[in-house]
Amino acid sequence: MPTETRSARVLFVTFDAGGNFPPVIALGREIASRGHRVTVLGHQQQREKVEAAGLSFVAYTDPPPWSSAQHHGMLSAILGYLKMFTTDALVDDAVSAAADQDVVVVDCMLLPVMSALTGRDVPVVALFHTFFAYLDGSFRRAIGMVSRVRGLGVRKTWRATDLRLVVSDRALDPAGGRASDPRLVWSGPAEPAARPHVPQQLPVVLASLSTTDFPGQQQTLQNILDAAADMPIRLVLTTGPAVDPGSLHPPANAEVHGFIPHRDILPTCSAVVGHGGHSTAAQALAHGLPMVVIPMHPLLDQPMVGKAVAASGAAIVLPKKASPDSIAVALTRILEDPSYTAAATVIAERLADGRGTARAADAILDQLR
Repeated sequence: MPTETRSARVLFVTFDAGGNFPPVIALGREIASRGHRVTVLGHQQQREKVEAAGLSFVAYTDPPPWSSAQHHGMLSAILGYLKMFTTDALVDDAVSAAADQDVVVVDCMLLPVMSALTGRDVPVVALFHTFFAYLDGSFRRAIGMVSRVRGLGVRKTWRATDLRLVVSDRALDPAGGRASDPRLVWSGPAEPAARPHVPQQLPVVLASLSTTDFPGQQQTLQNILDAAADMPIRLVLTTGPAVDPGSLHPPANAEVHGFIPHRDILPTCSAVVGHGGHSTAAQALAHGLPMVVIPMHPLLDQPMVGKAVAASGAAIVLPKKASPDSIAVALTRILEDPSYTAAATVIAERLADGRGTARAADAILDQLR
């Protein structure tokens, strides 16, 4: 447990990349609930969620234009992310915002910001929002050449921070078995505690793909709806901001929403269809729910998350272009074969209490000087 005895000022430096943001809100709320002052520096479009959580918000003054909810082609998305990860445009805002803080938590993908803040008077925590194996693997290799041209070695930048904090389940993370490093810590997912199961007459299935817009996502959502049409289930599908709910055609046993808090629907569910996003997968598994995972982007963490959950026995992974028939077969299998739910229940025993958020907050506040 942290030994802090005074109110501290904690700054989170983030950006709008979809799945990297929920842990910031969860950790910010937890730290604020302990009597500390939390400020988030991010994109202007993140202000509403930050302030709704009771946290202070500061917007970047001149960031590269970017929104995770806007449509991007494959190439433009990759180039946009590379620019965001290596831009100097966020550095001055971060240095200014950090000037009066006691601890700064920086998204691990914002390399120039981390480099600029490390070595100053304030301790810096690098926040890893998904599997370390992905961020230290595919992600690091993808931006390695660009970052080296900028004089930023990825591992060197991370290791210069005071703490590398991975808000993921160490047992699922393929990197979780690495040799112990006291400055590399897995806290568990920064997600709320699972709510008690509420039995339903028909099995309820939650389907949710990314809040980030990816090519082909609308068709995949429609395929999921078509798969459910002849199944004895009730399907609840959420689109997020990336897809207009009105553009989809649900069968009689399905409902489509732009947004429903997943934690409100998961206690009624028997299974989840997702894209392998870390947050959705962690919440589903915390409730002991088996999954059909349909990754939306081959270069992001989604395929690795899906593979890890499938290796645990709790999921089936399908390609993005899977037909409605293929989705229906996979969904029927995880609903009828009890081994999938049993495997998810084993993981739920680690995650259901939601203690990952508290452990991550402890680790951050332990950096107080």
